Amino acid sequence: MNTRPILSIPMTIFEKAIKVLSLLLIVIMFLPIFSQWNALPNKVPIHFNAEGIVDGWGSKGNLWILPMIGLILFVMMSILERFPHIYNYPVMITEKNAPKLYLEARRMLIILNSEMLLLFSYISWGTVQAAFGKNLINMWAIPIFLIIIFCTIGISLYRLFGTDKK
Repeated sequence: MNTRPILSIPMTIFEKAIKVLSLLLIVIMFLPIFSQWNALPNKVPIHFNAEGIVDGWGSKGNLWILPMIGLILFVMMSILERFPHIYNYPVMITEKNAPKLYLEARRMLIILNSEMLLLFSYISWGTVQAAFGKNLINMWAIPIFLIIIFCTIGISLYRLFGTDKK
C-alpha cells in the first residue's frame, strides 16, 4: 500500500486573503437577517422559480437556513483543508510532487469555499430584499456562479495533472 506523506505546508498570503474574504462573506450572509429581523414580515419568500419569481413562502425563521448551511460548510471545509493527504488525486502522490499537489488541492478547497459563500450571501441578501417586495435576484446569477465554481474545479484539476509532469 502506498502511504502518502503527511506534510505541514504553511498557508500562502493568497490563501489567507481568501479565508478572510470567506469570513467576511459569512458576516454578510447573516447581517441582512440580523439587521432587519424586526422589520421582516412573518411570511417571507423561501423559493424562487427559474424566472426569479417567488413560488414558495415560509416563516421568517427559514431565512436562517442558508446562512447556517454556509457556516457549517465553511467549518467543515476549513477542517478538511488541513488534511490534503486524504484527498483523492488524479495522479500518483510521491514524496517529490506531494507538496505541490497538496498546496493546489488546498487552494482549490479554499477558493471553492469562498465562491459558495459568495453565492449563499447573494441568495440570502436577495431573499431578504424579496421579503420587502424588491425582487433583486437575477436568475442569471445562479448559472454564472455555477460556471465560476466548475471553472475553478477545472483549472485546479488541470494544474493538478500538470504538477505530475513537473
